[in-house]
Amino acid sequence: MDEERIDLTPLDPAFLPSHWPKTVAATQVRIDAVLLERERLRDPLTTIAGWMKPLLVAAAVVIAILIPVEIALERAENRSEQVQQLVGLSTDWAQGHQLTGADLLRVLRSGGRQ
Repeated sequence: MDEERIDLTPLDPAFLPSHWPKTVAATQVRIDAVLLERERLRDPLTTIAGWMKPLLVAAAVVIAILIPVEIALERAENRSEQVQQLVGLSTDWAQGHQLTGADLLRVLRSGGRQ
């Protein structure tokens, strides 16, 4: 689509015959480095060890999310127990038992725990 042509003459081995062996040698060195790295990574223990950092980060994120959720659930559970006890006290009062302000305060202060 472009009217301007790309000059590929530097890739021609005959363009600079003295430069070509250096280019080939440099390319082979880079290829050998990549192949050695791949060979090193084929070891299963090395592969698993490479997972350690991402797994630790994921575990930390999960814990950071779960702790506030657990705290919120505990508070909701305590409130639920407190409401159940207040309902029980109200039921006792409706049946004619004597309730005092101390009974209500005891339930409210206990946070739903007996």
